[in-house]
Amino acid sequence: MASPGRRASEPRRLGRGRRARRGFGAGQPPFRLVVTPNVDHVVKLERDAALREAYAAAALSLADGAPIAWAARWLGLGEVEKVSGSDLVPALCRRGAAEGWRVFFVGGRSTEALAAALDAIGPRYPGLILGGHCPPMGFERDAEQDERLLAAIGAFGPDLLLMACGSPKSETWMHRHRERLGRGVGISVGAALDFLAGSARRAPRWMQARRARVALAPGPRAAPPGPPLPLGRLRFVPILLRWKRQARQQRAPRP
Repeated sequence: MASPGRRASEPRRLGRGRRARRGFGAGQPPFRLVVTPNVDHVVKLERDAALREAYAAAALSLADGAPIAWAARWLGLGEVEKVSGSDLVPALCRRGAAEGWRVFFVGGRSTEALAAALDAIGPRYPGLILGGHCPPMGFERDAEQDERLLAAIGAFGPDLLLMACGSPKSETWMHRHRERLGRGVGISVGAALDFLAGSARRAPRWMQARRARVALAPGPRAAPPGPPLPLGRLRFVPILLRWKRQARQQRAPRP
């Protein structure tokens, strides 16, 4: 499995210098998958072999959330910077606008909604060459729809492929078709498409920090009042404790 994140300085290098496009891999072969692990991904990785395979082959892993960054430090993996997808994607769009990247979005509630989102994104990032495709639900299980999406991506030739079809669908689809995709960088962006288009607003920083504390709460007393935590987040802490125990066992001197 890919590590939960790179060292703090690495994401910052993505936007520096004329060589940023070549260094990040945008537009260059082979196709590179960037994963953004969060608490829910960690839980899914326990049971989803296809997602584990995609993560293991990823070119870059960035911690999408403070719980993952804190967990990495607690496990002794060093300083890991929180790089949310909703922060990463605008930064890449700014760099892409300066470099003339071709950016292709997959997703949207409908073809019309995706077109409206692209119309809103274009003026915010002049210089980007935008395209997109809104596949129907279940496209990944329909060979004809699968082929239509691959053909649309191939005809456009993106430097950056941003897939907003949910996880693990987006990661596993891009990994499965990496040979056909051939070039550029692919990222599962979740709600970042709506954030970019201005049709949804991000939670304030203080609320994001509160959610991070809740995700790492060791028991009922640590959790603030409110609705119960999703089952996936409750499963995260035992996984983390198991990893910590395994790390200690690996470091323990052998008799």
